[in-house]
Amino acid sequence: MASGSPKSASERREAQREALRQQRQAELRRQRSVRIIIIAVITVIALALLSVAGLFIYRAATADKQPVTMPTGVSEDAPYLTFGAEEGSGAPVVDLNLDFMCPYCGQFDGVNSADIQELVENDQMTLHLTPRRFLDANSTSGDYSTRAANALVCVYEENPDNALAFTTLMYENQPAENSAGLTDDQILEYAKQAGASDEVSSCMSSKRYWGYVRKAAEPYGADLASSTPYVAIDGTVFEDYYTEGAFKQAVLEAAGSSASDAGGASDSGR
Repeated sequence: MASGSPKSASERREAQREALRQQRQAELRRQRSVRIIIIAVITVIALALLSVAGLFIYRAATADKQPVTMPTGVSEDAPYLTFGAEEGSGAPVVDLNLDFMCPYCGQFDGVNSADIQELVENDQMTLHLTPRRFLDANSTSGDYSTRAANALVCVYEENPDNALAFTTLMYENQPAENSAGLTDDQILEYAKQAGASDEVSSCMSSKRYWGYVRKAAEPYGADLASSTPYVAIDGTVFEDYYTEGAFKQAVLEAAGSSASDAGGASDSGR
């Protein structure tokens, strides 16, 4: 056959078959590459998830090994922080459960913190504050509620007069749920702004009250309520959290009721 002459039908069919074969091989190579990439991505994600799970397990196991160190003046059967009037004074007893990751607790504190401080300073109520940590899982670090609660107890241990101011600062700068939460350095800074000394840093970093928060305060608070905030005045649940002045009024009314009851009992005894 002369050079440049048209290809025969059989040669054209063979060329088409070769082109199809090469296309199939190219497609197979592409599919193999895609599978390899997918497997690699899945492997990386799986390893990342395992690492995160391992970190949570490690932290949980470490926390479980923390000893239960009770703050001064706090008993194991009543593991709350006490403020205001002395126990048994006749002032209304207010139970307050808070979690530092809880946005509703932040709203409650924003509305009522000034009134709480006033009622405490004037010994118009006995406040039992229980720092909860049930929202640890709502922080990507898995321990923000515990870290913040531990810091509160550290501040309280050094000087109870600074603890409520620290609580308010923490809520004024509250991180969003499902974030890592404030860093330890940030928490320490708010503790100092509330009046705490540098010594609080060692208490926080040593996790001195992690065992107390997780094994004493949290179970006690969970027996009172499954969520936060929880507020009870002389055992009666109070839920008008967000009305300005409502909490203070309820406490003062309870104080007046207690005074009337005491007066009645005294009169009947004469």
